[in-house]
Amino acid sequence: MRRFTTWLCLFIFSALVPSGLLGQTQPAASKPAPAEQQKSTGAKTGASLLHPETLKAKAPDIYEVQFVTTKGNFILQVTRAWAPLGADRFWNLVKYHFYDGVTFFRVLLAPPFVVQFGLTGSPTVNKAWTDANIKDDPVKQSNVAGTITFAMAGPNTRTTQVFINLGNNSRLDASGFAPFGKI
Repeated sequence: MRRFTTWLCLFIFSALVPSGLLGQTQPAASKPAPAEQQKSTGAKTGASLLHPETLKAKAPDIYEVQFVTTKGNFILQVTRAWAPLGADRFWNLVKYHFYDGVTFFRVLLAPPFVVQFGLTGSPTVNKAWTDANIKDDPVKQSNVAGTITFAMAGPNTRTTQVFINLGNNSRLDASGFAPFGKI
């Protein structure tokens, strides 16, 4: 975790892929191709991503997402009980490749604060999600280093942008930022 802040800010995502439930593997038919074989230039603009209202699948209780980056890979473990609505939204976005090819666009290092991502390379897809807000989850976990949380512009405004806490940001807890996973 000590090197987390240093190398995390250098990443550019090549793909985000669900790696299945802990202790289980996905059926072979649903496993994504390795990052080297994927040709991702941003979110795939299929009908699903253009209609956020259709992406309402319930996430598993615990799941992992592998971040494949230009500087190495890391795993995020999502725990639905921490923030069910946030975990479900993230599950659907990852499942439909919303985050493929995205980059970090906000990195605040001094003091260690957050690294943020969640805008695709497709303006059409970003526009479709602009008003696709989800309600706030109660804060059950603290915003400590390594936790991931949805960004928001006020109550009930979470859409697609998320941030990873680089330091102890427990002061965000009182503002309603509900972590849903941890690296």
